[in-house]
Amino acid sequence: MQKIIKLSVILFLTFLCIANVSYCAEKEVLLKTTATWDNAEYKKLKIKNPEVTVLKIVIGVGEELPMHKHDLVNVAYVKKGTLTVVTDKNEEITLHEGESLPELVGKYHYGKNTGNEPVELIVFYLGEKGTPLSVNK
Repeated sequence: MQKIIKLSVILFLTFLCIANVSYCAEKEVLLKTTATWDNAEYKKLKIKNPEVTVLKIVIGVGEELPMHKHDLVNVAYVKKGTLTVVTDKNEEITLHEGESLPELVGKYHYGKNTGNEPVELIVFYLGEKGTPLSVNK
């Protein structure tokens, strides 16, 4: 009887191992940074009431967003299209599908669609609860 129990446990554990091997989640680091795209380092974040917001933003062909700034940390992922971001000092960066951008904090800039299809962005914001996601100039 003890042999049957031991054999059953071994078979059960073997089944679990095989089942776990068949599970293959893939992961890829899209962005890991301590600074924005213009190399401004993030300072120690002191957030008493943290709030996370995730937006999907679609920018039409040839469309430009207004000049604005963010007073919180945010990262944009380009799901589709080509996006060029331009600062009020005429610094710029262009991103393509599958790329991520650690956005500027406290610096005015705007994004524009410089491709031939709509730009789809997924943007993740982290800041103090109630802080506006962007402030237009």
